Amino acid sequence: MSLPAQPKLEPGRAYRTRELRRFGANPTRLAKRLVHEGKLQQAAHGLFYAPVQSRFGRAPPTDEEILTTFLGSRAFVITGPPKWNALGLGTTAMFASTLAYNQKRTGEFVFDGRRFLLRRVQFPENPPPEWFVIDLLQHHAMAGVSTTDLVAGLVAAIRTGHWSRQQLREMAERYGTKATLALVDQCLREAGDPP
Repeated sequence: MSLPAQPKLEPGRAYRTRELRRFGANPTRLAKRLVHEGKLQQAAHGLFYAPVQSRFGRAPPTDEEILTTFLGSRAFVITGPPKWNALGLGTTAMFASTLAYNQKRTGEFVFDGRRFLLRRVQFPENPPPEWFVIDLLQHHAMAGVSTTDLVAGLVAAIRTGHWSRQQLREMAERYGTKATLALVDQCLREAGDPP
């Protein structure tokens, strides 16, 4: 019995076991063989990736690639401390997990030693920066910052025209709680009329 031809695997791409069916009749056995040969690495049960060769050795795929393959869709958004800290509202949070909102799964998952916290949450298709502000306001406790500190930073940012007032209010209305919307309205009032 001959082995199937060597599949062409794309470096940096993640694969589900079922995707390997196009390369051979027994995808589970093929995955084991490719892992043994070093052409694939197992990220989790049924989830593999072709490592990227870098000058520092074999590198895993991006978080986006892992999530796209695991969820079977690109309908997710990565949020949390990297996005919140970049807003300039005084947060310096760090998580041991990557926080991602999606429409399919909730829970904590480990892929290739990396932790992902997935939550089923509504979000816009292409989130504007104002949406991340609302996300931070909603999850200020996770970020380790008080609403008092956030309000001060947000009022100052609104005064300088850093974000669209209309977009900020719209994101609060569509994706925030009533308390978050009230907080945004308070910040807009305190910031005063635009110059």
